[in-house]
Amino acid sequence: MTKVAAVIMAGTVKEAVQQSRLALEEGADLVELRFDHLRHLKLEEIARIPSAVLMHGIATLRSPDEGGATGDREGTRQSLLEELASRQFAYLDIELAADANRAGGIAALAARQGTTLIVSHHFAESVDSARVADSVEACSALGDVAKVAVPVDDIDLAVQLVDLAQRLAARRQRVVVIGMGVAGMITRTLADHTKQEIQYTASRGRAAAAGQLSFATARRLRGGEPTVLGLVGHPLGHSLSPVIHEAALEALGMPAVYLPFDVGLDSLAVLLEAADRLRIRGFNVTLPYKESIVKNLDDLDGDAVRIGVVNTVVIRDGWTTGYNTDTVGFRLSLRAVG
Repeated sequence: MTKVAAVIMAGTVKEAVQQSRLALEEGADLVELRFDHLRHLKLEEIARIPSAVLMHGIATLRSPDEGGATGDREGTRQSLLEELASRQFAYLDIELAADANRAGGIAALAARQGTTLIVSHHFAESVDSARVADSVEACSALGDVAKVAVPVDDIDLAVQLVDLAQRLAARRQRVVVIGMGVAGMITRTLADHTKQEIQYTASRGRAAAAGQLSFATARRLRGGEPTVLGLVGHPLGHSLSPVIHEAALEALGMPAVYLPFDVGLDSLAVLLEAADRLRIRGFNVTLPYKESIVKNLDDLDGDAVRIGVVNTVVIRDGWTTGYNTDTVGFRLSLRAVG
């Protein structure tokens, strides 16, 4: 089963330990300690981290080139990584670009402590899934787990990343493949479904990266077959639907998530074609697709047929049915005033 990790971005070791303990008490399997966020970190402070945190900890020292916090790290990166590798963390994350030349030595130190080595690469801009696959192989050659993250601008690449993760899982590779940004949220949502090693989540609402799921959402999805719901339209930045529906799903304790699918017209067909394997079971439709989506659906309910407008789609066994619930609400509103 995929391990759920709460990402800890504290300013001091003391704060990081406190936040880690809280996350573990709330049910996180792991905590990722972002050492690049710690202010003026000294080697001796690492020794003060209690074993209860170490044994559930991912030690990460992200470089500025791959999204790490800036500070006085570059001059001491080698010594900090060696110190982290000599402690009994559950995982240690090093970078393909920054640390390849020292990976052998760090791997040997980590292995003596029983630490699993993650080799990661974070693309600065969107690339195709073939380049992501190449990076996965390069990271796998140096470590126990390959982690690759790439910015995602459209649903097309997100679908390709989910398919890639499925193929890697079939080969029993230990990987984390993340599509970053709102468009890539489906890759995080399906982390357990695609048998990824770790699902990284926002601790106490503070996301380390755009599109990161909250810990509450990941906990709700853990261990079951996820139901993906959402809103399809463009643009969606103004919509409160994801917030409203996420609150409802959390209150009901349902193993489901409600995502924004901000897609261009050319990508609408891609989303519908991939919906079943993405575990999408239904979605709301907003502007500008309430009319144009009609021709892409398998069936329409009576009101949707009469008006030619759809605002809700239900997917069962790959079959898409469009409904118009606006008419129901309008009728009820008129009846309420006689």
